[in-house]
Amino acid sequence: MIRSLLVTLGLFIAALAPLGAGPHAQTAASNRVDEDFASVRLLSARDAINGRDEIRLGLEFELEPDWKIYWRSAGDAGFPPQLDWAGSTNIGNGEIRWPAPHRFSIFGLETFGYKDHIILPIDVPVTDPAQAAHIELDVDYLVCSDVCIPAQAHLTLDIPASLSGGTNIDNAAISSFAHDIEKFASRVPLRGDNLPMSVTDIWQSVDTSGENDKTVLNVTVSGLDQTATDPVEILIEGNVRLGFGVPVPTATDDATGTQQFQIPIYGLKDGQTTIGDDVIVTVIAGPLAIEQDRQIAASPSGSGTSSNTVSGTSIAATSLWLIGALALLGGFILNFMPCVLPVLSIKVMSAMKAQGSERSATRRGFLASAAGIITSFWLIAAMLIAIKLAGGTIGWGIQFQQPLFLTVMTIIVALFAFNMWGLFEINGPAELGNAANDAITTREQSGSHLGGHFLTGMFATLLATPCSAPFLGTAVGFALAGSSFDIFWIFTLLGIGLAIPYLAIATRPEIARLLPKPGRWMGFVKGVLGVALAGTAVWLLSVLAVQIGMGGAIAVGVALVIAGILLFARHRTTVQKRKFTFTALATLGVLAALFAPGFSKAPVRNTGATETATGKLPWQPFAPDEIARHVADGKTVLVDITAEWCVSCQVNKKLVLETDEIATALSADDVIVMQGDWTRPDPVIAGYLAGYGRYGIPFNAVFGPNAEKGILLSELLSKKEVLDALAEATGRADLVKN
Repeated sequence: MIRSLLVTLGLFIAALAPLGAGPHAQTAASNRVDEDFASVRLLSARDAINGRDEIRLGLEFELEPDWKIYWRSAGDAGFPPQLDWAGSTNIGNGEIRWPAPHRFSIFGLETFGYKDHIILPIDVPVTDPAQAAHIELDVDYLVCSDVCIPAQAHLTLDIPASLSGGTNIDNAAISSFAHDIEKFASRVPLRGDNLPMSVTDIWQSVDTSGENDKTVLNVTVSGLDQTATDPVEILIEGNVRLGFGVPVPTATDDATGTQQFQIPIYGLKDGQTTIGDDVIVTVIAGPLAIEQDRQIAASPSGSGTSSNTVSGTSIAATSLWLIGALALLGGFILNFMPCVLPVLSIKVMSAMKAQGSERSATRRGFLASAAGIITSFWLIAAMLIAIKLAGGTIGWGIQFQQPLFLTVMTIIVALFAFNMWGLFEINGPAELGNAANDAITTREQSGSHLGGHFLTGMFATLLATPCSAPFLGTAVGFALAGSSFDIFWIFTLLGIGLAIPYLAIATRPEIARLLPKPGRWMGFVKGVLGVALAGTAVWLLSVLAVQIGMGGAIAVGVALVIAGILLFARHRTTVQKRKFTFTALATLGVLAALFAPGFSKAPVRNTGATETATGKLPWQPFAPDEIARHVADGKTVLVDITAEWCVSCQVNKKLVLETDEIATALSADDVIVMQGDWTRPDPVIAGYLAGYGRYGIPFNAVFGPNAEKGILLSELLSKKEVLDALAEATGRADLVKN
């Protein structure tokens, strides 16, 4: 049984990796314009519009060796690509989202741009989502090597309203170029609050260390990975008549990753200063890049410090340890979240069985479970790091967006339920069965049979990942937006937090003996816990239905029910041939459940307005670009990012958002409620969450005239918190009544 569980668990962990492109990938590329120095074409992330009000394109340059094009701020020379959409139909003008560039230094000139291969992501609004789009794009660009040559490209691309044959499946409309475009989109510098790095200070001073005094900018950056080998790049966009040199590190705090840089300023006239200028500061550290709006000061914040003192060091150190503490606490609280009911079932049975064991055996068993929890967190961290380095979308619990993962999890939970009901007592030929039983009994008595405990710990973690808990979102957001070390460190603390109950019993095994003594009543408890596990399997099937359609989910469920009936029949019979037959048929049932999703069709994504199941809230579809317009019109907007697999989201909905008091407040004429469904992968939602330093859900925020940047709410909502946020955002206490 352990070997079969290991094989199943291996399949299940492999499902964490993102799935490849579907079978409907179609050509979504324009004509290619070739020159001696470059080749240009326009790509689309979608084969069809399928009701979308915005589509993502990619302007691809394949450059010959030693040739380059320019970033949005070219530097001391050059100009970036210019786009002209005249002649296009059913689309608006798109703007380039610029990936982090490279610095090119030659003959004292500093320029910024791209070489070899680059795709510039472009988000283009669609005028009528029900109609096809015709794109006519004229690109004027400058390409340079030893000489610079202005060039043009005329590109045309048609994107149909829907796929041929009337297919309206949203996932099927994702083109084969989507991954390549998103890989470069992931390199666009992050903006927003709670970024993994931050420009904490910028001021002008005079460097007197050389033969001649020179005016410089001093920039302090927190959150840097001190183990990184790539040099930190800092780009300043401001006065176009000024130039800014290469940043030089001048002071470092290894404990906090806070570092100060000095940047020469070129082109200042006598009496001219940058003090008070508004600038955009872009910081590039390896694969991570951020950009922030800052105003240049006359001195560092906290003017009592010298220019060589790193500002904000104590704050950064406090934040670093605070995030670690939040991770530990969030992992512990995760034990009590609603999605861990099947995990608690396994815990209870392990604790009750432990009463009949020696103290040392109990300790070893619970330590093995704790090791399984921490190991699974390490595996998740390793996979997230690999996906992030490959340019993919990462987040807490997003594996529940993958049908294969959901199917394997459903099968595992069902097998656990069958085991609880006593259907997994496999008896082969008498001699083989007796030998195996004797071997297992001997290993259990010697305390070396720890594989089951270890797998229980791993299963506990992986089934708990759709849940979010207080403090968990902050810690996970910090980790996923930070360096590889941040991800590994935070996920280790999360694992330790979740393993605290196991570690407590391992430290004091007598805790397990406080439970009632084992007896015949345990058979009844196992039956109840089996029902709880079966309920979890049904919930997983409901999530799977959103991914692959109700027919596919029903097929998986029916196959597992048939497998359970066959296992029951096998358990009841005493004829060995029948046992073998029932075992083979049950195995076929499990395999049928595993492969059923491959023959199903995903349901059409609903792009219209939705309502909650009770109809209490008039949800509008998630449209992040519309939030600022609504706020400018004096409206208040509540954003709810949810998913069918997010149990915490459903708890928030039932216990807070759909209650009469909150529903009344949210139904006011000047309040708009937007809901984004992340049950299936959605790059718009993933990018929106990342902009706030969040990589998991629930996510709720309130925007209003008095809160244009938004008020972020906690993962587990309370009525008072929602009402207070509405009152603060509107500035009207009469809108909500406490």
